[in-house]
Amino acid sequence: MKTALIQKINLNFASRAIALFSAMAALAFTATPAARADGSKVNVLVNFEVSDKYLTPRGMIVADHGLTYQQLLLAFVDLYKSDGFISDVTFIPGVWADFTSHPIPIHVKGKGAADWVETDPIAGLSTKFAKDFKLDLTYTAFDMHILDIGTSQHFSAQLSYDDSSILKDFALHPYVLFWQELDGKATAAANFNVPSSNYFDVGIDPSATIASWKIEAPLRMLLPNTNFYGTHFAKHSTVGLYELGLKASTNMGFMPAGYGSWSFHIGVKYMKFVDKNLQHLAISGGFGNPKSDTFQTYAGLSTFF
Repeated sequence: MKTALIQKINLNFASRAIALFSAMAALAFTATPAARADGSKVNVLVNFEVSDKYLTPRGMIVADHGLTYQQLLLAFVDLYKSDGFISDVTFIPGVWADFTSHPIPIHVKGKGAADWVETDPIAGLSTKFAKDFKLDLTYTAFDMHILDIGTSQHFSAQLSYDDSSILKDFALHPYVLFWQELDGKATAAANFNVPSSNYFDVGIDPSATIASWKIEAPLRMLLPNTNFYGTHFAKHSTVGLYELGLKASTNMGFMPAGYGSWSFHIGVKYMKFVDKNLQHLAISGGFGNPKSDTFQTYAGLSTFF
């Protein structure tokens, strides 16, 4: 990361972000080893990540000054297990939050700035069936704390296929996702009164293990509905964006037994904005210079118990 960006870190904010992560980690540690033994019906994932920008899967660059800190807390509640056609059903509630070291105005006009950018409640249901297939149904709400952006609500359905039994080490792990805005907009197209809409994602996530590192190279393509980015700046494009990533993760085996399974990851993403409307909306909500692509670098820690 550039030295100039690092020098902009607000130490007050950084200490609060670390405190929040520590509190989340402390929550994880309150469970006794017995509660995490085989047969437990509830597991928890805690993830903390730092990045050079807040870039959404839909191509919105929410923040690109200073550093972005993102926290995720998910619970996995086993509802059903069997050896039949449907082998596993899991309820997944959680919350995700984003903070920035470079505060963003709370209102479009007026004083005040926030380093707490967004809070997203999550509720999902994951079902494994036919041995290698999985269907994830997820509800999310984006509660934005900046620039008078309202809360939007969404539903997604993702069908994944584990092709490891066929391709072995060359498995692609393909998936298709349908994402629907239920109320409000999840893009800056809201600035131009574009109605709620939807998109499809088609992607793969191949991986390989080198020494103690798992290397992933995800690739996806977003196919938006006409109204997802709107047609304020140009005609609708069938492809909204392409994304290519490279991620490396490794287990932190030195962590004491009984405190969860810890891992460290680092990665980079490249996102190519194809739709002309997205190029205008990606940054400054359609009121800045168009942007055709962007890179994002990130690193993080996670624990599962």
